[in-house]
Formats: sequence, structure tokens, C-alpha cells
Amino acid sequence: MAAPEISAPPKMKVLCDRTALLEAVSVVSSVIPSKTTKPILQNVLLRASKDGISMFATDLEMAAKVQLDSVKVSAEGAVLLPGKETAALLRELTDPTVTFESSDLRCRIESGGGSFVLLGEDPDQFPSEVSVKSGKRLDIEAGVLLRMIQETMFAAAREETRYAINGVLLDVGDGCVRLVATDGRRLAISYQSDVQMNDEASFKVVVPLRALQTLSRALTDGSKETLSVEVGEKQVVFTTSKMQLISQLLETRFPDYEGVMPKAADTTVEVQKSLLEAALRRAAILCSADMRMIRFDIGDQQLRMTAESSTRGRADVAVDASVKGAGGNINFNPDYILEALRQCELDQVRLDMSDDSMPAKFTLGESFTYVVMPISGA
Repeated sequence: MAAPEISAPPKMKVLCDRTALLEAVSVVSSVIPSKTTKPILQNVLLRASKDGISMFATDLEMAAKVQLDSVKVSAEGAVLLPGKETAALLRELTDPTVTFESSDLRCRIESGGGSFVLLGEDPDQFPSEVSVKSGKRLDIEAGVLLRMIQETMFAAAREETRYAINGVLLDVGDGCVRLVATDGRRLAISYQSDVQMNDEASFKVVVPLRALQTLSRALTDGSKETLSVEVGEKQVVFTTSKMQLISQLLETRFPDYEGVMPKAADTTVEVQKSLLEAALRRAAILCSADMRMIRFDIGDQQLRMTAESSTRGRADVAVDASVKGAGGNINFNPDYILEALRQCELDQVRLDMSDDSMPAKFTLGESFTYVVMPISGA
């Protein structure tokens, strides 16, 4: 069956760089709800003007907008595109450019000799962009905030039942910006000191994990571009020159993270990160299926890791380490340690520990601290 034809004069026609467009669609489409009682929300709004094009999507709790100026606009206008299908199509196309031409709620996409027609809905029925009355504002380098997000969001709770901590705390004040995430069993803190801010910039808000996941897709490692964070009464807005993300805040009280930070330790261990990571991966293979646990034995300048399963066998791996203090043993879930090590950029990591009744602290960066509750009584 032939694809529907577009015979009316185009209401919108643009020529775009495919890669740049795919990146924009990937960011905004991450906002689209997988299930909704309002099917129109599963679309992306593409709007073309003399200044370029914008892509916009929302689930009514979060909204993302990305602007592109590396385009040629032949006819201005707007079209609603099914988000999932548009992103999938752009990934499969190989030509460097793609043309969008819309008319009568249909949009033809042409690229590399192929032609595809997507059936859309009336863009006038799509929710409009909202403005947030900002109360406080922070400016920070986009690359710095991305690093902080990467160093914390992996530790946030994924279970919907853990609503109180199913987000990341953004704690700003006294020239310091902190991101803190916890799922009740571990806690990650990343901070940036010496941030220029006025006295009114102090605030503590809990940002949904999903919002930071979307934001991380839009930012670039090492970017020096200024990113503004504006906090309203119930919403937060992240803005760069080409992107804006608006999200509802979680109206919850975040746990007292400073209270769980270990104040002292009986033993300090310093070990090469690559050795620790490789040894953990090998030992974890033989962890018991019903309890993911590895025993750390700290002794004479050595860290020994053992794992055992009644059905799989036993692993015993040792690495050289610098040990100060009493030594001893402690049990960890290896997955918790490996997840954190993947975000660590140091060659040497430090472990401060006491016993299995007290949280242990890993220093994984100059401004990256990770606290893990050991598995006690095992």
C-alpha cells in the first residue's frame, strides 16, 4: 500500500543536519510518557521559524525544549511528530541531511532517496510551554554540573515506593553546590566549591531522578558553557543557550545526609582503582545468587576479597594496598562498589572503615564521596 501523499502546499519545510536533529529528538523524547491517558503527549512538537527550529515535548510534569540553528527553513510552521517513531527513523537513516515537509497533519521525511510519511495531530492542541516564576538562580558550568550528576544519580532510589528519596538533593549555599543521592543503603555526594553566587541563591530542593537523567543527555562532558538553574516554588528550570528543561520538584524532605557521614575510622586503605575494580569484577562472578556479598579482609598491606556460593564455588582475590590502622574485615555488595568506581576518575581510591555496624566511606574524587552501609552479621 502506497504511503499517503502530500499534495497541498507545504505549511512547513526545513532541511536539517540529521545527527544534530537526532540528538535533539533523543533529549526531548525522553520526556514522553510510555503510558498516558492523553495520547497527544506521545508526540514531539517541531516548530520552524526564521531563527531555526525548536523541538518540544512534555508529560505535564516535565518539559524539554531544544533549539537548532543549523537548519534551512524554506517555510515556517509547526507539526506534531510521533516521538518514538521519529527517533527510531532518524537513527536508521544514514544520509547527513534530512528534509521535513508538513501539510494537513502529515509530515513527509526525505533523506538519502527514501521517503516516509508520519501521521500527526493538530499542533494547536498540544500543551503550550509554561513559564516559571523564578525565586532563586544559580549559574554553573554545564560540564561541572554534568560531572556532579554522573557522580550521584546512580545511587538514587529506583523503587517508586521509596518516594522520599526517589530524587537527588540540590543543596546550594555559602559558595558551594552539592548534589546528594541515596537509596537508603548507600549515599553519593558530589560538590563544587568557590561558585560565584549572591546571598539569595541559597536553597535546598529535591529534583526528580528522571529530570536529571534527561538533563545529562543534553549536556556535554567538559563544557564551559554557562547553565542557569532557576528555582521556583514548585518547579526548577535548567537553561543553556540551546536547551531548556522544566521539572516539578519533589515535595519531600530529604534525609539528613550530613548525619550519616562517618566522622572517624579505625582503618584507612588506599588501593589502585584499576586493580580494585578488576578484582571485584572477578570475585563477583561467584557471589551467591540470593545474597550479593564480597568479604573485604584488610591486613598487612593487602586487601583480600572473597566470595562464596554453595552452588557456584568460591573466589579469593588479593591486591596490594596501603593500610593504616587496625585492619579487619567488612562485607559489601560488590555491585554498589563497582557502580561508584565507574564514575571515579582517580588512579587511587581511599576506603575509611571501622566495622560492619558503621558505614564505610570511599573517597573517589577531589569532590566525590561515597558512603556505603556494609552487610552486617553475615
